[in-house]
Amino acid sequence: MIRSRHGLLALSVALIGTAPAPGTGPTDPSPPVVPRTAPLAAVLAEQALPARDGRWPRIPDAIAWTAIARSTPDTRQAARWTLAQSLIAQERMADASGVLDTMVGDDPALALTAAWQLAYGVVLAALNHPHEALQALGMPALADHPEACAWRERAAAAIGDTVAAARSMRCALPAISGRSGSSRRAFLLSFADVALATGHPVDVRTMLAPLGEHDPAANMRRARMLLTQGDHAGARLLLQRVGISGTPELRAEAAVALLDDRFAAGEMTPDAAVHALDGLSFWRGGMVERRALALRWRIAEAKHDPRAALAAGATLFRYFNLGDQTASTLLRLQGHLRTLVDANGAPIGAAAGLFWDYRDLLPGGGEGETIAARLADRLAAAGLYGRAADLLRFLLERRPADAATGPLSVRVAELDLLADAPDRAIQTLRAGSAIPFPADIQIRRRTIEAAALYRLGKTDEALALLDGSPGDRDLRSEILWQRHDWTGFATGNAADLPGPGALTDANQARVLRQAVALSRTGNRTALAGLRRRYARSFAVLTTRDAFDFLTAPAATLDPAKADKAFAKLALLDAPMPLAGLATGPARAARN
Repeated sequence: MIRSRHGLLALSVALIGTAPAPGTGPTDPSPPVVPRTAPLAAVLAEQALPARDGRWPRIPDAIAWTAIARSTPDTRQAARWTLAQSLIAQERMADASGVLDTMVGDDPALALTAAWQLAYGVVLAALNHPHEALQALGMPALADHPEACAWRERAAAAIGDTVAAARSMRCALPAISGRSGSSRRAFLLSFADVALATGHPVDVRTMLAPLGEHDPAANMRRARMLLTQGDHAGARLLLQRVGISGTPELRAEAAVALLDDRFAAGEMTPDAAVHALDGLSFWRGGMVERRALALRWRIAEAKHDPRAALAAGATLFRYFNLGDQTASTLLRLQGHLRTLVDANGAPIGAAAGLFWDYRDLLPGGGEGETIAARLADRLAAAGLYGRAADLLRFLLERRPADAATGPLSVRVAELDLLADAPDRAIQTLRAGSAIPFPADIQIRRRTIEAAALYRLGKTDEALALLDGSPGDRDLRSEILWQRHDWTGFATGNAADLPGPGALTDANQARVLRQAVALSRTGNRTALAGLRRRYARSFAVLTTRDAFDFLTAPAATLDPAKADKAFAKLALLDAPMPLAGLATGPARAARN
């Protein structure tokens, strides 16, 4: 890696003094002769690597295609290799890619050779596939090859890895020096970008000297160099020149840089800077948009507008490779998200919307889950059970599928039930059916799934799930009551009857339902015991007539009192409360 300013300066001087004469480069009118008895992969592995000076062998297309047309199975791969190299020399990279793919398709062993990987990596880098190019050019045999180094520098710079790019610059010098014209220009511009990014702006002028004073792309980089040195007047003049003579993309980049400089100098208010930035047209997905988003983020922070800062910063984080700035950028964005979601008095709908839009930025571990759980509590308290369930489901899906997810899965399913979505509750629970949860969690999950099945009208399945389980007896009793299974209901409900004394509405309903079930089964003995036990309790309640009618001896029943009695039994129509089901806050998410 180039570590010092003097090292980059020496490299810059070397780049100036070694430019080849225009139009030079080897031209071979005939395909190379290779042994016909050996596969091309073995031949390439034995030969010296091509293009150490950056110049690939080039022949006329007609000769190359004639050689392929006349080739035999033994010589066809060699003819293709000649054509591929010639296409790279002509910078027809898409065509070269097709030839190389055909070659390796016929002989996968070619991918094991440094020569083929060199050609393929060059093509990938030129076609803007930097990650794949770095993989191809990363073979140990290519570590010190100048052409491989040159394209590794380009690929690393394209993904923002300026440290790796700088490490390849000195090795690339022979390949850069061997080029001329537009081919050499692209590498010089990339070198200048790396010098700026690694804190060597003084070398930019020397590196770009071969490009002349009227090259808009070079002037754009010279302007950035002057800005780092504090020469704002000189930089603005160069940016204005780029705005006149540059390509549309360069003009947009220059406009963003001018706006950035004016805002930094305090010549524009944040509102005016936002308005000016909104009026600019800039390239999507390139460095222009990246710099525009970074500027928009700074403006938003100057305005103390965390929502706008989050929008700009999140776009920057999601769609651009930020290199060594990735971690610090994410921490800043998480701070904005935390501020907006946890802000006191923030409308719950807006906070939930922000959380959902930027959930990929949520802090990992317990901190992120605590933020989500607090927000889910607020949503549930506001009656937004479906949104609370979706929020916690996001946490459930990003956790490892293990026993620790049990409480969270229970809470999500409870919220689904409260949101009247029993089918989703069942899906949530069955997604983790293979996980060995603790016994108490297993019981709770079966109870909730049975409640969901009951809501869907699948009472047989619900009862089967509860059979033999010490789960919620209220749910079992409710299902038996709705099925008019009086014997089963009376047997199960008897164990849950309250003691004599003051009775709540729920306990009144439980006793009265027991009376109905016993009367339907004709168990007058049990009815008499029920009457003795609760007579005093019902004597002071509005439901006393109903209790008296249901438990009176058969010989004393007065049909005239029936209408009056059953008018008090409206509470029997309401389902019995299912103890503990979906009634608490989203505590499970924090377990």
